[in-house]
Amino acid sequence: MEWFFANASFVAGLALTHLSIVIVPLVLGSILAIVGARLVRARWVPGTTTVLSAVYAIPSLALFVALPALIGTPFIGPTNVMIALTVYAMASMYFSARDAFSQVPPSTKTTATALGMSPLQLFVHVELPMAIPGLISGLRVVSASTVSMAAIGAVVGVRNLGYLFLDGFQRRIPEEIGTGLVAVFVIAMAFDLGLWLLGRALTPWRTRGGQRV
Repeated sequence: MEWFFANASFVAGLALTHLSIVIVPLVLGSILAIVGARLVRARWVPGTTTVLSAVYAIPSLALFVALPALIGTPFIGPTNVMIALTVYAMASMYFSARDAFSQVPPSTKTTATALGMSPLQLFVHVELPMAIPGLISGLRVVSASTVSMAAIGAVVGVRNLGYLFLDGFQRRIPEEIGTGLVAVFVIAMAFDLGLWLLGRALTPWRTRGGQRV
């Protein structure tokens, strides 16, 4: 604890950098995944699933290092890390989004279409609200993995909370390593709690008087 209190401002700065690297990929990757899950036609689903599964299986550090050669981003810096995290978030969230939309009853969509809803209205007013519980569950998983993978960015020069692991091991300071672990855990739990609260706020019909309905 002494090391943390002596370096609190330094840790806070790393935590802010960590958050900035996580938030954009999480939001952008999730949006791309949700849109893709809704728009990809049935005949393209097997191919899309195979490609995204293969992408998600690539070790994160390997992708961080390979991206500069593939798309010309700087090797040192946050750009390629954020792009890689966006790809991982999209690949992971795509499967959760497909499952969430598949749970919308076909009879509900048929009724909405019969009432004159356009495809866009059907998506916004029927499918998306009914898929929110599944989408939030997927987002909670994606946020945890994104927060943890972002720490690996320290290996390619991104000074976020992962820097505490590298520096702590090099200088043999267990307290620094422990501080990094706790900080990453706290951020991951904060995202998880925030998404859980968001899910409850967006689905008030799921509870009534403290009971699920």
